[in-house]
Amino acid sequence: MRKTLLILLLCFPSASPAQTADPTARCKDLVITQMDAARNRTRPFRLDLQGRTSARLLYFGVRHSFDPADTQWPAMTAAWDSLRPTIAFYEGPVGGVSDSADAAVRDSGEPGLLRYLARKSGIPARSLEPSRAAEVERLLGQLQPDQLVMFFALRIVNEERTRMHVSGPALDTAFAQALADTHRRAPQLAGALPDTTALRAAFPRTLPDVDPIFAPDRWFDPNHTSAETGSVFFNDVNRASSMFRDEYMYEQLAAALQVPGARVFAEVGRDHIPAQAAALRCALGIGAGE
Repeated sequence: MRKTLLILLLCFPSASPAQTADPTARCKDLVITQMDAARNRTRPFRLDLQGRTSARLLYFGVRHSFDPADTQWPAMTAAWDSLRPTIAFYEGPVGGVSDSADAAVRDSGEPGLLRYLARKSGIPARSLEPSRAAEVERLLGQLQPDQLVMFFALRIVNEERTRMHVSGPALDTAFAQALADTHRRAPQLAGALPDTTALRAAFPRTLPDVDPIFAPDRWFDPNHTSAETGSVFFNDVNRASSMFRDEYMYEQLAAALQVPGARVFAEVGRDHIPAQAAALRCALGIGAGE
């Protein structure tokens, strides 16, 4: 009996790792940086993909906005209605659900609108974001703790100033809150630049003549290097952060698309989509031209 079994095993070997690999993991290497994706002028900012298991993804790219009059919200709602999704994903942290579509946009932008639509449709809505602790764990292999604290705290301040138009003493309050939030969400950074006084003291040693709460928008653009913008390290942190987040977003969507018949609606800032597009096509078992 043992000889017979041995002969069968030799004649019919088990499948190779390539044959049995999880398609989600196998295709992850096709995620590219947003900088590399931006080299393609015809890159897609919206995907509508049908997989071989009948799963479908409608991936909607947006310009971040808190204006209920923005014309992209009717387009996003129409896309939602056309798909009739079974599950939805949004960029950004977990948040509450507002009482109306306009209030959702004013309160939280596009993630708020998606959560509102999901509750109205009676389907689950999930964040596409990794935990900040996981993100920091990845980035600490490439960057210093002080650099990460400055980046995460000042990115929040930049968003408050440029998107929410916070100014004056309220901006100083937002600065302190952003720093506290950075330490709370990433325990690995708890001892780095513990308060705004420490951050303000450290900042000129790297970036003299710049008030940290007025760090310019271009420093938070992953499509440029720090050498190009003069930010010393901010763009490089953003590029590494965006790459980790794009990989994580891809994994969440690819896993959801393994469910036969799933109709997945997701919204993100539009530059994320071309970075993930090839990997998502791969995970759905379709070619680049399909």
